[in-house]
Amino acid sequence: MSQGRYEWPECWIRKIKSAQRVLEVLEYFNRDRQEGTVMDIAREFNYPQSSTSELLSCLVALGYLCRDRQARTYKPSARVAVLGAWVQPELFRHGELLPMMDALAADSGVEVCLASRVGVVVQVFHAVRTDGGDTMRPGDSSAPSVDSSGKVLLTLLDREQVRKLVHRINAESAEHLRVKADDLLCELDQIRSRGYAHQSDDGQTMLSVVVPQSSSADPLALTMKGPADVIEGDLDGYVSRLRAAVSRHVGLVEVNRPMPTRQAPVQTPYHLAS
Repeated sequence: MSQGRYEWPECWIRKIKSAQRVLEVLEYFNRDRQEGTVMDIAREFNYPQSSTSELLSCLVALGYLCRDRQARTYKPSARVAVLGAWVQPELFRHGELLPMMDALAADSGVEVCLASRVGVVVQVFHAVRTDGGDTMRPGDSSAPSVDSSGKVLLTLLDREQVRKLVHRINAESAEHLRVKADDLLCELDQIRSRGYAHQSDDGQTMLSVVVPQSSSADPLALTMKGPADVIEGDLDGYVSRLRAAVSRHVGLVEVNRPMPTRQAPVQTPYHLAS
């Protein structure tokens, strides 16, 4: 057998180069270089500008980068932060957020996930599953108007931003999945008033809150999900667990905030848009 250099097939070389570029882009960002433009990254690695733009757009669509359309810059999303959190847990997993999710799932017995908005979808990027639940997985995505994670994140937008987003969602959705902006805005007002989103569908109930953090950070939704008969039977208790966990480990959430008058959970899909 020849001891000369192994010649990789051309198709493998292309795949290896693509994988290498993905990792190089993710490693480009650090504490001192928190964002960059297409040209910044293309110059750094001597990439063609067109393929750099395509690669960054792909990473945005996958939820690994966030794009500032006005500044035309990119930065890592929260999904990148948890990508290797299982490695050397004594160093990386002993922050506040991920252990809090582990504790909340263990205490409540239901699934717990983190999600963020990626363009016109909301994407799960970390999930803690329980013995009785396995319905939320990293990479799962849905329109922000469909589940409680998306709705609670939409409460951070003003009314005009919500209307524009609904217009984009409806333009890309089948007719039976389109929503009415006024209906959604009304529900978002209710969510802001009570401080959490509450929804039941297909025998499952979801409760979501916004994770308190700096205004410049990628907005995150923390969600509990479990059998409707379990959560609805002790709704106030589950809401209190969710609030208390966030308050103790992450930031300021009113743990003892009075519960609002009980309302039936919102059923999806929404009223069809006319």
